Amino acid sequence: MNPSIWIYGGVHHDPGSRRRFLEELAKQETTPYFVAVEWEQSVFERFTACRPLIEEGLTSRWDFLTPEDCHQLSLALAWEGDAYQERFPDTDPLWLESGFQEEGLKERYGTGAGKFPENCARRLLERLRDPCRPIFQFTDNAEPPPEPRSKKDLIDCVWKKAWSEAFEESGDFERDARWANAIRERSAGLRDGWIAVVVGWAHADPAGEKQRLRGLLSSKGLDVISVHLGP
Repeated sequence: MNPSIWIYGGVHHDPGSRRRFLEELAKQETTPYFVAVEWEQSVFERFTACRPLIEEGLTSRWDFLTPEDCHQLSLALAWEGDAYQERFPDTDPLWLESGFQEEGLKERYGTGAGKFPENCARRLLERLRDPCRPIFQFTDNAEPPPEPRSKKDLIDCVWKKAWSEAFEESGDFERDARWANAIRERSAGLRDGWIAVVVGWAHADPAGEKQRLRGLLSSKGLDVISVHLGP
């Protein structure tokens, strides 16, 4: 039999998605053949270089956070690229965006592409420092949630907000097709066992369009299991 494919769908730069991902990986008793991640290695490395900015920015904000907590929270930046190593440190990644993400950033941001990782890091830091700031100004003057009193409270608050703001890219199926081909090529000849895939939830949603990654893999007769990493 072909390996089963477990697609873990989360939100980028979200500590709650990372936490749930690790909880779900802990349920797996065997090591996956590989972990396919929604990153290009060179871009991912530029993001991880910005993690200390988050760690340092949190040290003076919450008295309930230890230095280790601040470090762990900083790992939410680009978490898909290496979170799995806590559970399966010897497993190799498959970089799904190899050769495309760099060019995509240049096309989208031009000369500002180099600052994009730091900008994302600062946005995540701002969210972790001020998680109760309302997303919208509600007409009923709804009360904001209470300030967190623990690391868990902080992650929960940011987690819910991240998922409430997440949106699906409409009509852009080119990446899904590339990813499906890359996964099939890498898994050719493998038998039994399983493969992990870590992407945005829109690509893993069983209710999503058939041109998304999950639908493309399922259409080839592969056993695909989607795991929702949201609240």
